[in-house]
Amino acid sequence: MPEDIQSPSIADTFMRYFDVSFCTSEALLRETQRLRYDVYCREFGFERDEDCPGGLEADLYDPQAFHCLVRHRATAEIAGCVRLVYTGNDTNQGRLPVATHCAAALDGANPHPDNLPSDGVCEISRLAVSAGFRRRVSEMETQLGNMEATSDDGAGERSFPLLAVALFMAARFMMLHCGRPHVFTTMEPRLARMLDRTGLHFRRLGPVVDYHGRRAAYYLHYTPDEHQASLASTRRNLQALFGVVDRQLQSQLHALTPVGKAGS
Repeated sequence: MPEDIQSPSIADTFMRYFDVSFCTSEALLRETQRLRYDVYCREFGFERDEDCPGGLEADLYDPQAFHCLVRHRATAEIAGCVRLVYTGNDTNQGRLPVATHCAAALDGANPHPDNLPSDGVCEISRLAVSAGFRRRVSEMETQLGNMEATSDDGAGERSFPLLAVALFMAARFMMLHCGRPHVFTTMEPRLARMLDRTGLHFRRLGPVVDYHGRRAAYYLHYTPDEHQASLASTRRNLQALFGVVDRQLQSQLHALTPVGKAGS
């Protein structure tokens, strides 16, 4: 069915059921850390339980990151979260997580985050969707949902990974407004293929390595001009979804600041 006449659209579905917001308090940050614990530790075993005291998956990068969460309106449950880590002279961690924990994925990388100005780099990380919103069999394989799906079937179907894409839309907003054009992330190649179809054209930097599954390091140069070009090449339904996320976050732009202490 042509996307322009589908009803409801993915933007309408998201706006009806979900809200996106920045973490503006330590209490909200703990909620995202609890979700990360449920997904990364209990469900997929990416992190050890003993490294997550109090049922919170936290690390040293949390205080130097912008955090976003998506909340289900009807239940107030956090459905997903994402963060954008930055480095700089005013931070304790001078390297991005990918350079510290996944250096093998940067073998031969050009650019390499360590070789760029520290105030110009950032990293998308700790993106997760609650298992409660991935209950379809096809969506339980990864912490983001069904990454092979690219079509949207309306509110009654979940073949489209709505929450994962909406979280990357939130990451887009943070990337656009943080003034750090050199964006890095680690992800599965199939997630990179899905994002390519949403207008985010990440470039792989090195080999696929075993780190929380088979992952590779990716890079994206993102400026206001490149943001506009990216949206222009994106399907209308995804442009509309970004519009919803953009409007919700614009009203909170003053709150785009780090919050909380690691492990708090």
